[in-house]
Amino acid sequence: MMMLAAALLLQAAATTAPPTTPVAGPAAVAIDIARMAALYDEVCLQTFPIDAAVDALMIRKKATPMTAAHVKVTLRDDPGRGWTLREGDQVYDVVLELPPFHACSVRTSDPMVATGDLQPYRAVADAFMASHRGFTAGEPMDMIRGGIKIHAEMQGRPLPGKLFENLLVVEQKVVDAALLEPGSVSSPLRFVHQIGTGQ
Repeated sequence: MMMLAAALLLQAAATTAPPTTPVAGPAAVAIDIARMAALYDEVCLQTFPIDAAVDALMIRKKATPMTAAHVKVTLRDDPGRGWTLREGDQVYDVVLELPPFHACSVRTSDPMVATGDLQPYRAVADAFMASHRGFTAGEPMDMIRGGIKIHAEMQGRPLPGKLFENLLVVEQKVVDAALLEPGSVSSPLRFVHQIGTGQ
């Protein structure tokens, strides 16, 4: 069931973004992955799954709430809310998905960026897993969909009551710009903490 949830996440990965004009080549900017990982740790690993605490943290950080339309494009028909947050010179989207798939994610909001070494993400995920026993690594998942190469790494564990918990990183890179659909690459990198049910 953990793999099914991750597969569903990947299935929607390349199409859950507002319409944008892709930017490629030398104009792409680098993500500050260390800063993004620190934000993910603070919001999605240390504060989530207590939704009211996430809301309060976003208020303290003066994050801008997403419009209902923006949230709908990101989550489709799933319930949730989100915020846009500036950290220094970087802008991120923080998205809180409500059950049955309860998830917190930090996403890049630039339409096309050059990513880099994901070690900062792995460091915060490893620290979380060290204090929350039972996680095992799944096989990395790779697919090409609509001109976009999608790579995902996942660690998951079962929880009591037929629940499961996943940590995921999903990275998207354009491999064939001619096949892109509008809005398909607005979130090229996302870190996700997901809790769901196997029932």
